[in-house]
Amino acid sequence: MSQKELGYVELEWTCPVCKTRNPGTQTTCSGCGAAQPDNVQFEAPAAAAIAEDQAKIERAKTGPDIHCGFCGARNSATAKTCRQCGADLTEGKAREAGKVVGAYAPDTGAVVRCTACGMENPATARQCVRCGAPLDKAPVAPAAAPAPAAAGGMGRGTIIFAILAVVVLLGLGWLVFAMFQTSDTVATAVDARWERSIAIMGQVPVQASAWRDEAPANAADLSCRTEVRSTSDSPQPGAREVCGTPYTLDTGTGMGKVVQDCVYEVYDDYCTYTTLQWGVVNTVVQRGDGLAAAWPGANLGAGQQLGQRSEKYVCVVTADDREYTFDLRTDAEFAQCQPGSRWRLSVNALGGVTDAEPVR
Repeated sequence: MSQKELGYVELEWTCPVCKTRNPGTQTTCSGCGAAQPDNVQFEAPAAAAIAEDQAKIERAKTGPDIHCGFCGARNSATAKTCRQCGADLTEGKAREAGKVVGAYAPDTGAVVRCTACGMENPATARQCVRCGAPLDKAPVAPAAAPAPAAAGGMGRGTIIFAILAVVVLLGLGWLVFAMFQTSDTVATAVDARWERSIAIMGQVPVQASAWRDEAPANAADLSCRTEVRSTSDSPQPGAREVCGTPYTLDTGTGMGKVVQDCVYEVYDDYCTYTTLQWGVVNTVVQRGDGLAAAWPGANLGAGQQLGQRSEKYVCVVTADDREYTFDLRTDAEFAQCQPGSRWRLSVNALGGVTDAEPVR
């Protein structure tokens, strides 16, 4: 991210003795004459125009001011001796610089009312033009009042909704209980069922998206739109500059440098297109009863090949005149579902088999 300089504005500082707001480049208070202490920070004014005074701008560029180590007076960065007491400034303390003092607020013609006489003054004024009293900064707009609370009490619709919610929760609770509450029984195998399938793979048209230079050579039906592909800290051919809200940095001189953080959005063509990729064009399935499971035959067309195989095995058992079914994961487990074989089952209250193992 690059930083773009927009110019300089004069900051201000508030006298700790009489609370007068003073121009940033002024080193003593307009109200009481006190010097600005080194611990009194510069502040952003309520509103300010970009400065045109070249002398102030050049001073802001020389570096932060220095407070004399003997008398505390504020001096420019280029001074060698204190302007007030003549002391060597190598023992002085440079003001801090680089701190963000706030968003840049241009002069929009706003006014601030004097609390002493009621006179309306420009937001940039520090003393009332009528009575000379110190002015506060332009007031901040009051926060919106919270919306009034709804009248108390529950409507009929709310009560019905609450009852329905309780019924649904009770039903879900019973369902969960029934699924996990199991009982054991011994059942006899009476049948075995199986299903085997094979996917047939081939080239199928699919829609895809990519940057123009990344689209495959066989792409068809190309349709492109311009989008941001990347950002850069420096200008690029065809890039668009995007900057954030201007803000002000304290230079330590009473002047603030107004800057924006900017990036450059680099655009390119992002395209949708149709291309051929391997995909499932058909699935052949064979089902049957008994333990002699077989794979289905597959007639392959030009450019086709066999894909993923899948299989499903089910054992059918009876106990107490009820029929149960459960899945078996492998050929070896399926082979144990011999007619007449005995199985120990865990059955939930819904009649579902949650676990099964052959009786040895």
